[in-house]
This record gives sequence, structure tokens and C-alpha cells, in this order.
Amino acid sequence: MFVFEAGGKRPRSAGMCDMRGEREGDMSERNAQWDGGSDSGPERFSPPGRPYPGPRSFPQPQPYLQPQPYLQPQPYPHSQPSPYPPPASPWQGAGVPLKPPYGVALLGGWAGGLLGAAAGLYATTGVLGLLDEEAAQAFLFGLSSVVLLAVIPVFLVWLHQARHNIEHLDPYRWAGPRRLRPGWAVGSWFVPVGFLWLPLQVMLDVWWGTAEPVSPRRTPRLLVGWWSCWLLSWFTGVRLTSTTAYADGVRLENHQVLIVPGATPVSAFFAAAAAVLLLLLIRRVSLAQSSRLGR
Repeated sequence: MFVFEAGGKRPRSAGMCDMRGEREGDMSERNAQWDGGSDSGPERFSPPGRPYPGPRSFPQPQPYLQPQPYLQPQPYPHSQPSPYPPPASPWQGAGVPLKPPYGVALLGGWAGGLLGAAAGLYATTGVLGLLDEEAAQAFLFGLSSVVLLAVIPVFLVWLHQARHNIEHLDPYRWAGPRRLRPGWAVGSWFVPVGFLWLPLQVMLDVWWGTAEPVSPRRTPRLLVGWWSCWLLSWFTGVRLTSTTAYADGVRLENHQVLIVPGATPVSAFFAAAAAVLLLLLIRRVSLAQSSRLGR
């Protein structure tokens, strides 16, 4: 059986119409189930027999911390703060006791006076040696040796105190590392063979620790001249002495080699020059330390 649709020209069979009607009926039922289901959309798609757990819950945010007040500065123990720190005292220094600058200057004056006397005696001894005045030369040589023995302890005490003071004048070694410790100011003069250069190292430490920092740093001519004259007085002070004695008809001769500054005319002139230069050196160091230490 054929059915003609209205407005159309193509015929359809009755079976096809029935199938189409059944299909439309199924779709209508599905739409009805969709529209008539639960209000929550996800529950309609949940598997049968398992309820929907509901929306996922999230933890509540923590409340913001309240800002803490800033700590107030503590008051100073003293009532009135000082705007400027007090000046550092020159008597506080690098772990060694500071020697009084006036004591250094006083010892330097005594040493200078004795050195001046020794220089005059050595010069006179040299002149008499050139004039072949043996008796007068021997007397003045003995007198100058006595003066030199008096100079030695005064000069060593002065040098030891001046060496101690540079630890306060130059505590951070701006003048360079120390060559020798303070004890060598005295001990360096009694070291065999070492006395030819060790005392010079001590004097260099004293000079550079006392002087103001300068650049470039050079060894002063005064120090070089003093040490050169001192060494030459030793090297030219070699003297051969001979004595003759008779005992029971036997002639006894004694020959000695004497190495003493001033033993010869040339050595006496070098010893006098070394004494004058050392006098000037002591004076400059004493004045510089007294000025820098404020005494």
C-alpha cells in the first residue's frame, strides 16, 4: 500500500510510515525522561546504584596574620649621648707598655752628649796618630774607650725604649713588617758576626715605625752613612801590638792583634764620623716620637 504525502510527489509504503512513527515515539520518550529527571545534571549521568557524592569541598583559607609592631630602640645607659667619640689616648697601644717619650728624649740627650765627646776624642786621637805622638795618642785612646763604654748602656736603653714605642706609633704595620722583635734591640749587638747587620735591622724598624708614612719608602742617607762609618771603623781598626819582657835573662815577646774602633788614625776618624751621625739620628728619632705621642 502506498501513501502519498501532501505536497509531495514521492510515494511511501505503510511499513515505512510505521517504522518512522515508532522511532519518533522512542525519541519522545527519551526527551520526556530527560525533561522529567532530577534537577541536578550530574546525577542523571551517575551509574545506577551509586549515589552522587556531591560537589568537592575545599579547605577554608587561613585568616591573614596581624602585623606586629616594630621594636622600639632601647635607650642608651648614659643620659646624654656624645656626638663624637672621645679621642684615643696615645698611651693605649699594641700590648706592650709605652715608654715615656720624655724619657726617650732624655736618654737621647745623654747619649748624644757622650757621643759628641767620643767623637772629639777619636778625632784628636787620629790627629795625634798622624803626628806620631804615641804617648798622647795612647792616653786619648784610653779616654775615648772609657767614654764609649759609658755611651753603650745609655744608647742601648734608648734604643730599647724607642723600639717599644713604635708598636704604639704604628700598630697596624703600615710601615711594613717588623724585621726583628723588640728584644733584639739589645741582643743584636752581642751576636758574633751578626752584629755586623742585625743592629741595622733594628734601627730601620725604629726609623720607619717613627716616621710618617711616605711613598715611596727609601732608606735614609743618615742611617746608611752612620752604619757605613761604624763598619769601616771596625775594619780599619786592626792594630798589631808587641810587648817585650826579660825574665831570668830570657827575652819574652808578646804579639797581639787588636781590633777596636779607633785603634788606628783612620779608624779613629771613621769612629768620630759614626758618633756624629748617630748623635743626629738619635736626635731626629727622639723629636719625632715626642711630637707624635704628644709629649
